[in-house]
Amino acid sequence: MNRRKIARDVLLRRLGVERSYRPPALLRHPDWNFDDPLKLVVAYAMRRRPDFSFLQVGAFDGRTEDPIHPLVREFGIRGIVVEPQVRMLETLRANYADQPQVTVVNAAIADAEGSREFYSTTAGQSRKASFFRSHLLDHGIRAEDIVAQTVRCATITSLAKEHGLKRCDLIQIDAEGFDGEIVRSIDFDAVQPVIVRFEHVHMSHRDCDACIELLASHGCRFIGQRRDILALREL
Repeated sequence: MNRRKIARDVLLRRLGVERSYRPPALLRHPDWNFDDPLKLVVAYAMRRRPDFSFLQVGAFDGRTEDPIHPLVREFGIRGIVVEPQVRMLETLRANYADQPQVTVVNAAIADAEGSREFYSTTAGQSRKASFFRSHLLDHGIRAEDIVAQTVRCATITSLAKEHGLKRCDLIQIDAEGFDGEIVRSIDFDAVQPVIVRFEHVHMSHRDCDACIELLASHGCRFIGQRRDILALREL
C-alpha cells in the first residue's frame, strides 16, 4: 500500500499536483491552522538584525488585509509604506500616526523612476488598483468605471536611499498583478533583503516560477501559501 501511495505521489508531482497530508482535524477546522508565518520569520530575523527594517509595496489603508501593521505594533520596526492612491494617504497616515519610525510615501514601485499610468475606479480608492487595466476588468469592474491617473514611480533602491534605510530586511509586495516585475527589479546588493513576500495568485505559473528561480539564485528558500510566496535568505 505504501508503495502505491509513493508511486501515486511521484506521478502527481510530475503533473504539478501535490497531495495534502494535513490531519483530518485540521481539515475539519481550517481556522485552527496557523496560516501566516510572517511574524515568526520576522522575529527570527530580528535576533540577527535588531535594527530590522522593511519596505511595503501596496500599503492601501494600512489595516485591510495588511500583514505589516501587526508587525509594526508588535516589534516597533522601522520602515516605509508605499501607496500610489492619493485618496488613501490620509487614512494610511492616521493608522501609523503613533509610529513615527514608519514613513508613508505616495508613489508606486517600479523597475525605473519616472511616472506612468495607474488604474483605479471612479468610486475612488480600490484594493484592485493596478498598473494593468486588464486586472480590474478581470475582477468584474466595468470598463466605464475604470479611470487612469499618472503616478510617481520609484525603485526600491532609490526609495530606501531617499529615506535613509541602509537596507530593507523585509520587502512585502502586494501589487495586484505587478508583483513579478517588482521582484525582478530588486537589487540584492543594494538593499540586502532577508525576506521577500509577494502575491502569486494573480501571476501566471511561468512568471511565478521565474521569480522563484531568481530568488533561489540569491540563496532564498520558500514557504508557499495560498496567495503568497514567502522567500527567506539565510543570515
